[in-house]
Amino acid sequence: MKYANTTLIICVLALTVACKSKPKVVEEDTTKPVPAQAIDSSSALAPTSGNNSATDNQMHEVVAIEILQAQRYTYMKVKEKNNEFWIATVKFEPKVGNTYLYQGGLLKTDFESQEHHRTFDKIVLVSNIIDASSHPGGAMGSEMPHNHPPIETEANTKVAPVKDAIRLQDLLANSQKYNGKTVLVQGKVVKVNYGIMNLNWVHIQDGTSIKGQKCDITITTTENIPMGATIAMKGKVVLNKDFGAGYKYDIILENGSL
Repeated sequence: MKYANTTLIICVLALTVACKSKPKVVEEDTTKPVPAQAIDSSSALAPTSGNNSATDNQMHEVVAIEILQAQRYTYMKVKEKNNEFWIATVKFEPKVGNTYLYQGGLLKTDFESQEHHRTFDKIVLVSNIIDASSHPGGAMGSEMPHNHPPIETEANTKVAPVKDAIRLQDLLANSQKYNGKTVLVQGKVVKVNYGIMNLNWVHIQDGTSIKGQKCDITITTTENIPMGATIAMKGKVVLNKDFGAGYKYDIILENGSL
């Protein structure tokens, strides 16, 4: 009996040592849905080993130079100025050579991809990334990258006057006067970008113009406003707003409300 007990103890110790020495493998849990709006240290994409840290909250403009698709994620090698690095996000269909924008991110080291049988020394996990051509762009006179698509316009955007609303012509020509103030504007929605940086970006025109160019202003809002609607909105006038990646607004209305 004493010999049997000794043998049992030795076996248990051997199994314990074997379990401790076995390398850890991070398996993706495919039974749980992954929220499309976020990839962070708690998601199935994030391994339990390795170091991680939050990156800056700047807007980054990167060019895709290599793409690896996984079952639920997209790995993309990108170039930002003279730096090349990998990012990962919820699966989408990027193209090599296209320019993309993202903000912030979570930097991880020694990141293991089971599907591609490789470990990335460093990779940035990105919750939201967009094609640069889908960026909301700026209002009239704003600086935009050369490849930004033109703002859509319609032949007739004249709208009936709303009490106390400022004409866009007056607002744009006298922007310093209204800087920092909350104003009421009205117009027809000629372009909308939804859900970029958790906001909807609404371009309106009211039929006025300056030097032959139609007056157009961008309003950021959480309101869901359909394309083509005629609206009146209040918003705070902000001048020289720079979102990075070459997108600078001479004037923009923020926190818009109907």
